[in-house]
Amino acid sequence: GGAGSGMMWCGRCAGEGVLVSLTKAQKRARRLEGARERPPPPPGKATPCKACGGVGLVATADGELPPPRDDAPSVAVVGAGIGGAAVALALQQRGVRVALFDKDAGFASRKQGYGLTMQKYSGGNALSALGLRLEGVGSNANVSLDANGRELGRYGHSTLDGVEDETEGAGTASSDGGRNVHLPRQALRRALLKRLAPGTAVWGAKFSGYRETTALEDSGGGGRVFLTFEDGTTRGPFDLLVGADGIFSRVRRQKMGEDDAATVSGGDGTTRGKVAGTRKDANETVVEKADPALSRGASGPARSSGPAVDPFPLRYLGVLVVLGICRGNDHPLCSHKVFQIVDGETRMYAMPFTASPDGDGCLADDDASATETGTETGTETETETGTGTGTGTETNRPGAMMWQLSFPVAERDARVLASGSPADLLAEAKRRCGAWPAPVPALLNATSPSNCAGYPALDRDPLDANALRDFRDAFSRESRVTLVGDAAHPMSPFKGQGANQALLDAVQLARVLARTERFSPPGVERRMGCARVFPNDAENGGASDVALALAAFEETMCSRSEEKVRRSRDAAAYLHSEAALAEGNCVRAHAAAAATGNAEDAS
Repeated sequence: GGAGSGMMWCGRCAGEGVLVSLTKAQKRARRLEGARERPPPPPGKATPCKACGGVGLVATADGELPPPRDDAPSVAVVGAGIGGAAVALALQQRGVRVALFDKDAGFASRKQGYGLTMQKYSGGNALSALGLRLEGVGSNANVSLDANGRELGRYGHSTLDGVEDETEGAGTASSDGGRNVHLPRQALRRALLKRLAPGTAVWGAKFSGYRETTALEDSGGGGRVFLTFEDGTTRGPFDLLVGADGIFSRVRRQKMGEDDAATVSGGDGTTRGKVAGTRKDANETVVEKADPALSRGASGPARSSGPAVDPFPLRYLGVLVVLGICRGNDHPLCSHKVFQIVDGETRMYAMPFTASPDGDGCLADDDASATETGTETGTETETETGTGTGTGTETNRPGAMMWQLSFPVAERDARVLASGSPADLLAEAKRRCGAWPAPVPALLNATSPSNCAGYPALDRDPLDANALRDFRDAFSRESRVTLVGDAAHPMSPFKGQGANQALLDAVQLARVLARTERFSPPGVERRMGCARVFPNDAENGGASDVALALAAFEETMCSRSEEKVRRSRDAAAYLHSEAALAEGNCVRAHAAAAATGNAEDAS
C-alpha cells in the first residue's frame, strides 16, 4: 500500500470531509409547505466532519491503503505528474484500482519543473484531503523593486502592525499550517507517488490513443475504455480514463476531436501554426497525432471528414520564461523573502527553493557546476519535506533559491531560445539583468547552465464544461474520459496556481465518483448528513450516475479554474508593462489596478 499510505475514506462522511444539512430557512420553508409533494431542496449548510477532522480520510488499522474489492472499478490515468499522481492516490484511498501510465522511463528521467508554492487555501487544503503533510520553506514578506533598486512595495507577515522581529514568520512551514509553502516540485511529486500501491505507476508507456465504448453499446451496462501505446500494446478495459498528461495532452486532443491538426493561437486571437499529422511542443519536440482509427472524442465517433480543431487552442502569451536554481547568499532579500524586480518590460522573480544550501541535492558543489543528483536521480538525499540537508554539510549556509526571469519576445524567437542550450538561456538572463540591483547578479552567477531551462508561456481560454460533455448527445454524455490539471486548464505561471488547481481537481474528482454506485467505497453507509448519491436513469435511456458525477466534476473544475486562468493571463500582461512599476504595499495586481483605475484587474 505504499510508504506510509495508511489513509482511507471516512465512513461517517463517506469521504467528503463535511456533513450537510438544511439551513434554518430551509427547515422553516419545509414546515410551512406541509405535506406538499415536491423534491426536498438540496442541503444548504455544510459543517466539517468531526470523525475525520474535515479532511474526508481516516487512518487504516494496518497503515496501508485499503485493498480494492474483487469487483472494484478500474481507472487509467495518463500522466504521472502532480495531478495524475494525486488522482491515483485519491482514488486508491477509496478502494479503486488505478493504473498510472507515463511516457518517461522513470521518476527522475527528466526535470519536472522547479519550485512551486502551495497556496494555503487551495493546494494546502487539497494536500490535507489527500492525507499529506509536507514541510517546505516559509516566507515572511514579498518585496517589489524597480531596476534601479527603488522599493515599490512590500507585504506579508513581517510587515504587519505589531510585528517587530523581521524574522518572525520565517523558517520551516508546513502545508497544513495555514501558510504558503515553497518547495521543489519533485518533492511533492515524490511524496504522492510513494504513497501509491506498489506497481501503480507504469513507466515508459507512451500513450497514443484510446477506444471507448459507452453504456449504449456495452451489454454490461457501463462504459469501457481501452488504451493503446506507441509500442503497439493495448491495455484495458478500464471504467474511466483520466487525462493528466499536461499542456500538450494527447488525451485532450482525442477527446476534443483534434485528430489531424494542431493549432496555436496568437496573442491577437488569430489561429496559426496548423501542422497536419504532427506538432511540436515548447521544446520543439515532435508530438505525433493519435491514431484516427481509435478516435472517439466527447461527441462519439468522428462525424466529420475534415480535421477538427480544439475550440480552446493553445495561446502564446507573448512572454518567454527562464528558470534557474542556485545557492542563496546572505543578502536580506534571500532570507525567507519572495522578491521581484521589474522595469516595465522584464521581470525577475525569486523565492526560497529549499532550506538546505544544496537544494536537497540538486546543487552538488560550491562551484555551481553541479551535476543533477538528489531530486533528479531519486536518491534518498531528497526529503519529502523539501527541507532536508541533502548532500551538503554546511547547515549554517543560506538555503537554495529559485529564480524566474520573464520578458516579452516574438513567439518564433521564444521557441528558438527555449529549444537552444541552457547556456544560451543563462547568457540571455545575464545580458538582460546582469547589472540589476543585488542580489540578482549574484544569483545569476551562482547558477549552473545544468540548472537552467526555459519555455514560452502558453495557456488556453477557460474550458467550457459543455465542450467536454454534451448532454444532447448520448455518446458524449456517457463518455468515460475526463481531464485534470494542465490538460484541462493550462495557465501562465505568474499567479502560481497550476499545481494547486491540479490537486483540487484530484480530490474533487474522487469525491464525486464516490457518490455513484460503481465507484462507491465498499461498505460505505451514507448516514444522515452525507452528500446525496447521483441518480441513475441509464436503464430508462437517461443519464447514468457516473455521467452525472463526471458532469458535476467538470462543471466545478471549469468554473473554479476560469478565474485562475484569466487572472494568470492578465498577470502575464501587466507584470511586463509600465503598470508593474506602480507603488503600493500589496500584490502587483492590486497596485497595477489602482494605478490604472481598473479594480477588476486586482486579485
